[in-house]
Amino acid sequence: MGEIVTETLSALWKVIAVGILLGAGLPALFALGLRSLNAGRTVNADGTVTGETSSSGRALAYVIFGVVIAVALFGIVVIVFGKQLFPH
Repeated sequence: MGEIVTETLSALWKVIAVGILLGAGLPALFALGLRSLNAGRTVNADGTVTGETSSSGRALAYVIFGVVIAVALFGIVVIVFGKQLFPH
């Protein structure tokens, strides 16, 4: 009985950790990419935007967006081909 509970809690912890990482971490990473895309720009009180996006901010944003896309595509591949990739 104790072994079943231990295995269940171990599996539950893994699901919660991945859920937090991908459920909150990936959108936070995307938001960081958007923030770095606007580095060097300012918004005035009337809503107009002044300044240019810095090239380093743009490069960082593209790297972050690439990571987000790669993780999302990896998740799709795991869902579709999971049994072939990770046999039990």
